[in-house]
Amino acid sequence: MRFGLFFAVILLMISANASESPFSWGRLPDLPDREGLAGVFAGVIQDGDDAHLIVAGGANFPAERPWAGGKKVYHNSIYTLKLGVDDAQWVKQESGLEDSVAYGMSVTNESRGVVYFIGGKTMDAASGKEIALAAVWEFSMANGKLLTKKLPPLPVACSEGVGELVDGKIIVGTGVTNRSADPAEGMVVQRKLFTFDTTDVTAGSWGGIELPEAARGRMYAVAGVRGSQFYLFGGRDFAASDGDMPDRIFGLDFLKDAWVFNVPSASWKQLADMPEARSAAPATAVPVGVSHLLMMGGVPVEFLREQIEARPDKNGQGMDHPGFPSSMLAYDTITNSWAKAGDLPTEVKPDHATNATGSTWATVTTPLVIYKGAIYIPTGEIKPGVRSPQVLAGKVHGRKASFGVINWIVVAVYLLGMVGIGYWFMMREGASSTDDYFRGGQRIPFWVAGLSIFATMLSAITFMAIPGAAYATNWNGYIGQWPILVIIPLVVLFYLPFYRRLNITTAYEYLEKRFNVACRVIASVAFMLFHVGRVAIVLYLPALALSSVTNINIFVAIGVIGVLCIIYTVMGGIEAVVWTDAIQALVLIGGALLCFGLVIAHVDGGFGAITSAMSEQSKGITASWDFSDLSIGKASTSGFVIFIAFLFANLPSYTAGQDVVQRYVTTPTEKEAAKSLWMNIFMVLVGSAIFFALGTALYVFYQNKPELLDPALPAKDSILPFFIMQNLPVGVAGLIIAGVFAASQSTISSSLNSVATAFVTDVYGRLLKPESSDHQQLNVARTVVIILGVIGMLVSAYIAFTKVDSAFMLFNTFIGFALGPLGGLFALGVFTKHAGGKAGLGALLIGVVSVVSIHLLNQSGAIDVMPLLYGFFGFTSTLVAGIILGFVLPSRPEEVNGLTIYTQAK
Repeated sequence: MRFGLFFAVILLMISANASESPFSWGRLPDLPDREGLAGVFAGVIQDGDDAHLIVAGGANFPAERPWAGGKKVYHNSIYTLKLGVDDAQWVKQESGLEDSVAYGMSVTNESRGVVYFIGGKTMDAASGKEIALAAVWEFSMANGKLLTKKLPPLPVACSEGVGELVDGKIIVGTGVTNRSADPAEGMVVQRKLFTFDTTDVTAGSWGGIELPEAARGRMYAVAGVRGSQFYLFGGRDFAASDGDMPDRIFGLDFLKDAWVFNVPSASWKQLADMPEARSAAPATAVPVGVSHLLMMGGVPVEFLREQIEARPDKNGQGMDHPGFPSSMLAYDTITNSWAKAGDLPTEVKPDHATNATGSTWATVTTPLVIYKGAIYIPTGEIKPGVRSPQVLAGKVHGRKASFGVINWIVVAVYLLGMVGIGYWFMMREGASSTDDYFRGGQRIPFWVAGLSIFATMLSAITFMAIPGAAYATNWNGYIGQWPILVIIPLVVLFYLPFYRRLNITTAYEYLEKRFNVACRVIASVAFMLFHVGRVAIVLYLPALALSSVTNINIFVAIGVIGVLCIIYTVMGGIEAVVWTDAIQALVLIGGALLCFGLVIAHVDGGFGAITSAMSEQSKGITASWDFSDLSIGKASTSGFVIFIAFLFANLPSYTAGQDVVQRYVTTPTEKEAAKSLWMNIFMVLVGSAIFFALGTALYVFYQNKPELLDPALPAKDSILPFFIMQNLPVGVAGLIIAGVFAASQSTISSSLNSVATAFVTDVYGRLLKPESSDHQQLNVARTVVIILGVIGMLVSAYIAFTKVDSAFMLFNTFIGFALGPLGGLFALGVFTKHAGGKAGLGALLIGVVSVVSIHLLNQSGAIDVMPLLYGFFGFTSTLVAGIILGFVLPSRPEEVNGLTIYTQAK
């Protein structure tokens, strides 16, 4: 029955979501102006819970086309459309813009529900010439009424520029400005950006940013934002000289350079050039996925030349013009590379020359609005001098690969093998008593215990997160593996003897002997609560990463991993857990090596390209080793600070975490346990180096082949499963994905068994039913495994359904605050002899309060502390408080005899 259910679940996985297109598009109602407009203002304003798309101004040729002598007309009409309503229609507002304006800059402030319409140009009535404007307007809506507010004007009139919102600051500019007060003198491209802080209610003027010296001023460029970075792509400038140039036409130089401005540091950096010079694309680059910006169309020079050759009598214009190119360009901020990224939706019908509005076009000289993940491209120019009233609406989503039956067969065989191991140990004598269930009868070989410790500390999150971090940044995280060189000697020399010679089952039994039963129970409960949350997170995050790049149903993935873990943990106890851990550790390392080898084989330059990237592109260890730079802030790059942070983040797991400590008591002797720990040094340093190297290899691979990246990749942690599904042969991909399942299972099974051990030993057998028989305790342990597993699955599924992972992460963070203080409490017990039970209890409380207080101050912005240092503060505050309290609340002889390094029997 059990195996039939398992195969039913596998079949459900195979039939889950089919592969999807990376983009989905639709059309909103056409703008009421049937001719359409170019250069409009656009954004989204909020009226309570309602959102309205607003389009204003713009210009067109309503009477005659420009090649027939038609005159451009500027407009001041304002239209609004309520979003999210199927039968909504455009509403023309009673009042319009102050002037008839077009080609200005639009910025939506989603957090405030307002838009800013900035600059633009209009027709000067006196001279009949176009002039740029400096006016800035804020538009909002309340109770269905459109509200306007005039803001301080730009320092310089500006039109045909770019505008974005970065960290609450408007950044707007480049474009063109008036050459002088005389409209007859025309306009000139400018090299300035202007900033206005919308979060400062007292702000009364604009700041300025100069373009870098190597960057030309530009009009009709595209700007984008990722985090605190402002990106500037392409555009065009008036020709710098006479003569032919590859990207010069009509007296204009089309540009393909790209720049990024870091707002916090106020610094510019030049990026890789675009594959071709483009101008006049919808003015905002769309941020998608974890690292991409999409340029949605635009006009390249070569296309213009082709149109001139096709219609020389109209200088490339005319109603039989095919429409502007629809191809999109994707810039990846991680690999600093460009690639073609599909096309905008177009449907050019045979009658397009006489009925342009009957087709769907790629538009230019128009803004692009982003609101709550949706993209709106209102109206715009579809051919030279021809507009369309169309309004495109779209969303970007990832491409999901079909996993396939063969891959699922491989995964099924692997997972059934894990269940088989549990069944094997259940049939043996090894699961018939609590000693065997919790300690494996102390017959586990040292190398199996060592691999189990490694697998327990390495979850599926880490399996994907380390390559993801190295892919996106560098090897600084590898410094975090070095503390193992300090931790293992400390454990072997000072902690392990107590755990082995006291013949204990849980680490917290030591705390009762050294301090009191309250310390034991509080520490054990804190550990159990932490692992309840950990099971849910370790189930959820890998399932999320897999479902984001494959058609694996996230709920089924959670269910399969969880159910199988419960089955083999219930059946085989710790012996099944450590043996499956060992197998899974080898699968993880083998899978990473296989992927690394495949990448090397497909990268020009092979292994040398990887090492070159580490040295030449700052993809190796870039941390500072300067003693004068020991910042502990979130942006710290101090190698010493990173080392200390990871030391105290990991030390409590090796000294106070039951899931790891339990492995110490499964080997036949203390010497064998020590050997398993020494082996773990090698596994951690070499294994993590393999994962970091794989991340760097993936960076080089996709930098060389940017067209293979999915722009909508949702997180950097998804890069490894994405690569696996994209490049590994059928069957092999299944084996590596089985490795991801394996990483989850090794962590979850460890949590299930260790929590059952802690509950039965420290709570049930110590407080609730101390007279219970061994058989009763064994049954309770198995019940706890089932209950915890089911709770973890349900919470994980709830997180996936409601997407409240951030709130749950916060809960898990607070529970995790106990681990640092727990490590400090164990250190207080081992390394001091004057602190008694009450001192230990008080120290634990002070440690928890201290680290929670630091976190709250950090969140409020009152202090700036790297969260990874919470373990350090929790550990040290507990230890120091315990030492001090020990002078007031000293220990009794029975609390220290044989229980500290000073009183331990040799």
